[in-house]
Amino acid sequence: MKEKIVQYITSDNYSKKTMDELSCSLNVGALEFKDFVKAINELEEEGIIYITNKGYIHDSKKVNIYIGKIKAVKRYSAICELNDGSSITIYNEHLANAYLNDVVRVHVNNNATGEVMEIISHALWEVVAVFKHHEFIVEERNFPYEIKVKKEKTNFHLVEGHVVLLKVKQYNGFTLHCVVSKVLGHKNDPGMDILTSIIKSGVKNEFDENLLQETQKVINRKERSLSKDLIGRKDFTEDLIVTIDGLDAKDLDDAVSLKISDNGNYLLSVHIADVSHFVEENSMLDKEAFTRGTSIYLADRVIPMLPHSLSNGICSLNENEVRLTMSCIMEIDGEGNVVDYEITPSYIKSKARLDYDDVNRLFDNEPTRLTYTKEIKQMLFMMKRVSSILTNKMIRNGYIQLHVDEAKLNIDPLTNKVVSIEKRVSRTAEKLIENFMILANETVASHIYYMQLPFIYRVHDSISKEKLAYMATCLKEMNVSINTKQNYLSAKQIQDVLDKVSDTPYEFVANNVVLRSMSKAIYSVNNIGHFGLGSECYTHFTSPIRRYPDLIVHRFLKKYLVENNMKDETEFLVQAADNSSVTERKAITLEREVEDIKKAEYMSSFIGCIYDGIITGVLDFGVFVQLDNTCEGLLRFETIPGAYDYNESYFKSQFKMGQTVTVKVLSTSVKNGEINFAYVSKRSYNNKGGKKHEKVNKHK
Repeated sequence: MKEKIVQYITSDNYSKKTMDELSCSLNVGALEFKDFVKAINELEEEGIIYITNKGYIHDSKKVNIYIGKIKAVKRYSAICELNDGSSITIYNEHLANAYLNDVVRVHVNNNATGEVMEIISHALWEVVAVFKHHEFIVEERNFPYEIKVKKEKTNFHLVEGHVVLLKVKQYNGFTLHCVVSKVLGHKNDPGMDILTSIIKSGVKNEFDENLLQETQKVINRKERSLSKDLIGRKDFTEDLIVTIDGLDAKDLDDAVSLKISDNGNYLLSVHIADVSHFVEENSMLDKEAFTRGTSIYLADRVIPMLPHSLSNGICSLNENEVRLTMSCIMEIDGEGNVVDYEITPSYIKSKARLDYDDVNRLFDNEPTRLTYTKEIKQMLFMMKRVSSILTNKMIRNGYIQLHVDEAKLNIDPLTNKVVSIEKRVSRTAEKLIENFMILANETVASHIYYMQLPFIYRVHDSISKEKLAYMATCLKEMNVSINTKQNYLSAKQIQDVLDKVSDTPYEFVANNVVLRSMSKAIYSVNNIGHFGLGSECYTHFTSPIRRYPDLIVHRFLKKYLVENNMKDETEFLVQAADNSSVTERKAITLEREVEDIKKAEYMSSFIGCIYDGIITGVLDFGVFVQLDNTCEGLLRFETIPGAYDYNESYFKSQFKMGQTVTVKVLSTSVKNGEINFAYVSKRSYNNKGGKKHEKVNKHK
């Protein structure tokens, strides 16, 4: 019925009709009328049709009316993402009280602006506020609402500075009528800044007590039946298997082993924790994992996808403990090609819990914290050789080697303050595990793909035409030209660009420009390959403790390869892929927000200090500058002496991406995660003798 209605309404001859008139035109009978009304309602909810107050039905696109979601709220305007994927600007006077993440019906103007006609659904039903001077203050930029809380309905003893969670009971224009649902703590409590960000993001921070009880029941039941559960699984407990992770990692979900096969090829085994054995389909645990989608790694804590009793306990591949796994055993030739493989349920017993730092010291012939047996040492150096072979093969296939700085925030556990910021370095041991996991992911994905069965893939599209133009403009400022006439750049061409700027002052910025230009990797049932990895077929198989798609991959591997269950569950896989992509983006957004807050907090101790930094972005009113410690801030042109004697074109000609500038830390906004710089000329710096500059450099 819906298809029939849409086909008629979108035809060139259609003119506005009421519901009764439309039903007559479509010859809807009495028995069909109920389905007809249902279809009309659904089409209106989907934004395909628009019904006026007088009851006339229009094709929404013909009257420029769309459904969208408010994605960002700025000082004077908001960004609304429409249901066709495009975005428009809505100025505050046309927002009609809509706020972040509200679903709205908007009228779109020809100049890519619009106005809200109706708020379909509010997203804000919980608000974090600070109790100040007997009022509830929301310390959030551009928050448009006034908070009203009935004092007689507040059962909490509140003191100045308490951070509370308010539950919104009613919207009334620009006023929110709320009640206090929880006191989170005091604003000066360690970690309150991060907890506030978590709650604002809508991410679930705690597990329900019922879920924890159910988890313990599952663990008890599975532990009692362990010997029975080993039946039908391949036994690898006698193999030399090790885990290599960060020193502070507790959820060890992958283990590796390597030996030489009889024909001289390498036999690489990647063993992954069989989380799907404990998280059964449609169970309470499964639904919770689906909702969360991923574990989230913040500056001072981890918000796990699964309770710690699973993620750090019975599922973790701890040393000298029998653990259930899904294994991918790959025979690799001297060129890095997988010539044979086996994917099977299994069980292992890890012989050593190794960490990246110590293995890197071993590779560098430095003193190690751990004592390595001769067999483990030999295997690790053979792994290093195989990893190098795999890297060369990946580069030949189009793997893009991006070198982008990531921050490692070192937190004081007592104060929750950042004591230092370092660049996170990925060395030989980290690259080794990464290469092995990529190979296992490709092998598993290819196996199911060529069976032509429904599956969930990790896909990454090539750079779009619009992003390619942006990249070309930025690179031109660094004296690097690319051919955009073909509207496409291969991975090999992008790598050539990165090679041109390697070991030059532009290397850092060029890598960041390429990264920002690339599409976002997502989960999908449609395999289009992974552009950034140069892979024709890729999935996520190796981290089921912390990613829901990996858990799904394990579950479907068992269905297809063990149970011979070929039931078509494409609809569920589409839903799982879409949800996993959404939860991943939400997690990344929260992780970045918390990192920005902690960086601003750290730099607030260095107000007035002088640094050298690199320009990473140029705006009409200033430039973004990144310091060597990865902290990025805004340098406004107005901070330059005599700025008002020049226009923005002059400043843009003087400040280019990749250029080194000297800046002074002017101010920070910790709650907004912002750092502001002032320009320091070479002349004024020389007049000061550079003493302050030398002192501050120690904090890089």
